Amino acid sequence: MFERLIDLLSGTPAAPRKAPSEQLAVALLLLELAQSDFAFPEVERAKIRELLAQRFQLDAAGADALLRQAQALEQESISLYDYVQALNARLDPPAKRELMRMLWQVAYADGRLDKYEEHLLRKLAGLLYVSDEDYIRAKLSVTGEGA
Repeated sequence: MFERLIDLLSGTPAAPRKAPSEQLAVALLLLELAQSDFAFPEVERAKIRELLAQRFQLDAAGADALLRQAQALEQESISLYDYVQALNARLDPPAKRELMRMLWQVAYADGRLDKYEEHLLRKLAGLLYVSDEDYIRAKLSVTGEGA
């Protein structure tokens, strides 16, 4: 990370980065959301594993490996831009709605919604071009409010 910052400040051209896979980008966004409230309880970690396994048809070991890879990448990432950009290029609107539902499931995995989680959810909805209507529908599908 520091090397990239030094290269940027010195004007040295950075080597082109390979676009992250859809699996890695989704895992990283789920992880970022889970950690946005400065806590990462086991219930959220378990929910992320479950969601990754379901979404990408992974076994438990595969989901754990993907989560570990996302955690390692998260430590060196400066921003979410590359991951959001990769998802915007690969996902159609229904897949983005499903991703938003997954994000809401992680946010509510511990039984509460933190203000930092809510802020990041709103920000990601905008960056992923998810409409307000779909954002609210995803929330209601997870929370059961208004049902």
